[in-house]
Amino acid sequence: MAGGYTGKTLRVDLTTGKITSEDTLAKYKDFIGGAGLGYKVLWDEVPPGTKAFDPANRLILGVGPLTGSGAPCGARVSIITLAPYSQFELPAVGHMGGHWGPELKVAGWDSIIIQGKANSPCWISIVDDKVEIRDAKNMWGQGNYYAVSAVCEQMGSDCHVASIGQAGENLVRATNIMNDRSHSAGNGCGAVMG
Repeated sequence: MAGGYTGKTLRVDLTTGKITSEDTLAKYKDFIGGAGLGYKVLWDEVPPGTKAFDPANRLILGVGPLTGSGAPCGARVSIITLAPYSQFELPAVGHMGGHWGPELKVAGWDSIIIQGKANSPCWISIVDDKVEIRDAKNMWGQGNYYAVSAVCEQMGSDCHVASIGQAGENLVRATNIMNDRSHSAGNGCGAVMG
């Protein structure tokens, strides 16, 4: 890890199912932290006029160079997207704590860029370099805690899960994303994930 970066950003396209890795330092080194990276992605990739629920929007879960270092607030994750709750659906950022961000860094990733739209409910499994899009139909409509438990049954009780509940699934515009059963980020991020 150089300068707090692993050097890899994960990109998941839910429309095509394509999972790729990008060089964080080559593309985003001038945009420090998860929020800086996320805003750069929105600026470069999301066309003007895009709405929050459009497949052209992006959902970026970004961690910065201090994530996982033990520095104060070093466990924060920035979630950047177009906000569905605002009148003009402008870019916004939400922040959540917990262990999810440091675990993403330990797995070898600086951030995740999610794009496109899945045909059916799914979740993303990350075990170091092994990344898969998995079926979540059995979790849909069951609630946040059920989804976390279902993922932990598959991955092991020590995994960390960022999830949404029924409000996000039903695109309620002010919903959040929750991790570790108690940390959350708002700004409608949960609705965009839904």
